[in-house]
Amino acid sequence: MIEINGVTLTVELATTPEAQQQGLSDRDSMPADHGMLFIFNQDAQWGFWMHEMRFPLDIIWFDANRQAVFIEQDLQPCTPTNCPVYTPLDNAMYVLEVNAGFVAANGIRLGDSFAFV
Repeated sequence: MIEINGVTLTVELATTPEAQQQGLSDRDSMPADHGMLFIFNQDAQWGFWMHEMRFPLDIIWFDANRQAVFIEQDLQPCTPTNCPVYTPLDNAMYVLEVNAGFVAANGIRLGDSFAFV
């Protein structure tokens, strides 16, 4: 579990290349108080796309200090002809995928941090 801006989320961890590649693809939905936290072994500009997604997401990239460095909101599942890759401007070590609307509903901003609970 993690906490961000006073909100506790149950997160599924994606720590292996296989789990990171699969992500939330091929799922129909995710409970409102859940997310997927990708934990990488180094800082980099990790790109994400909505390939084989069935529901929209907000994605938040965090640096090694767990501070938000980049945010994309309301990303829709991609189509065969339009599937952009979303890449942060800064390096990140953690990436959090949550249901679309989470960022706005909870006032998440750049510089906000999360903690493991």
